[in-house]
This record gives sequence, structure tokens and C-alpha cells, in this order.
Amino acid sequence: MSYSLEQVQQASRLFFDLLRRKVIPLDDPAAAECLQDTAAYDALQYVAKEAGCRIMNSGHRLHLLVSPIGSGFASNFTQLRNKYSRIERKTHLHIINVIILVFLAEMDQDEQHFKPGQDSMSYIQLSDQVSELFQTWVGMDEDGSFSKQWRLDIQAMHKVWTSLYMQTKSQEEGDSLSRGAGSRIGLIHEGMKLLEEEHLVFISENEKRIFPREELYERMRYLYHDVDRYKELKALVGRTLSGQEGEAHAAH
Repeated sequence: MSYSLEQVQQASRLFFDLLRRKVIPLDDPAAAECLQDTAAYDALQYVAKEAGCRIMNSGHRLHLLVSPIGSGFASNFTQLRNKYSRIERKTHLHIINVIILVFLAEMDQDEQHFKPGQDSMSYIQLSDQVSELFQTWVGMDEDGSFSKQWRLDIQAMHKVWTSLYMQTKSQEEGDSLSRGAGSRIGLIHEGMKLLEEEHLVFISENEKRIFPREELYERMRYLYHDVDRYKELKALVGRTLSGQEGEAHAAH
């Protein structure tokens, strides 16, 4: 397909707008203009592909997704460490991935009850669930077979997690919850900031809670639900927190 100069300009404007804003409603003038022209929208997808990205259309918004491999826009570990001070080593990044997974699994339980802007988790709730998860997993990983099966370095993550300062519910109620370096809440905050910068969640400073945006549910419906690794780990987290995974291991 050939494109006119005007169509290429429309596609380029929207692509760089998406790079800045991450997610754009379909009724936004820049998106609406491009969507009205099939060739311009095709050019947008071509530009995104050449940049190692792709466009996800949820029917309500356009999402810019960066390919994890081969994209000049993907952040490597060194870039992440420079931007986020608490990500000192890869084990911290692996723990943050688990933190985000636990949050997604909690918000992704029942699509019929999704309530963007209402469903939420507090930092303390998230911290408690991650602690319970690591405690169960490390108990099932005495010979390292659990880590090998799930391709997760359970021992290293558990060691770092338990070395971090643990805040309590009473500190949260007493408004003395700190997000300082070396604390579990601090590492959770770094993980939630990654989602916030993608415009997928809203962090309420007053309520100390994380609220998912509709954009997060769109990302789950049209992307994560098709990713086998996400589906497997989400099911594992669900079984672990409900006690089923630990019971099955004990029976075995």
C-alpha cells in the first residue's frame, strides 16, 4: 500500500503522541483523524512495527505496546536501575515483577465484577500477600525443583524480601507508613509507579491505595489474557493464596 505525505504525517503525529501519552482515547482528535483514514491507520501500524512496537485498539482507546525484544524503546536493566533508585539488582526487579503479578491477579479475578476506580488494594494488603506467597513457595522449594519448574529464583527473591523492613497495618492506620529505601513498601511503590507511568493505575496518596484504571482492564482483556506465561502464573498465585498449592504439595 502506498501512502500520501499527509497520511504519513498523520501517522507520525499520532505515533509520537502515543509515545508520550501511552494510551489515547479513540475520540481524541489525533486518533479520530487517523482512524478515519484507513491508509493513515495502516501507516501508523507500519511505523509502530518498524520501531519494535505495536498498536492495540481496545475499541475505546489506542494503546502503544513495546516489544520486549528488538525494540529501541524497551528499557534494559541498566536504564531501569538509573531511573528507579530502589532497583539495585536484578533480584529486586524480579520481586517487582511478582508484586505486579499479585496485584494483577487480585484485580483480574472476575471480569463480571471489574469496577475501575472502585476496586483497589492497599500497599499493606499487597505486602502481606507477597509475603504469604514467598513463604509458601520457599517451603515448596527445598530441593530447588519448584524454582526450576516455574523458572523463578524463589530462594534469592525470598532472601531479599525478608531482609527488607516490614511495615504494619498499625503504622498505616497511624499515618506513619514510609516508602523509604530498604522497605517492602518502598519496593511495592516502585512497582506501582511502573504501572502508573503507563496510565494503568491511579495511586491515591491520601487513601494509600492503588486503583486500577479502565486502561488496565483493557490491557488484561486484549493482551495479558492471551499470554500463556501470565495465565499460568496468575493461576499459580491464585492457588497459592487460597492455600490449594501448599495443600497439594503437602499431600504429594
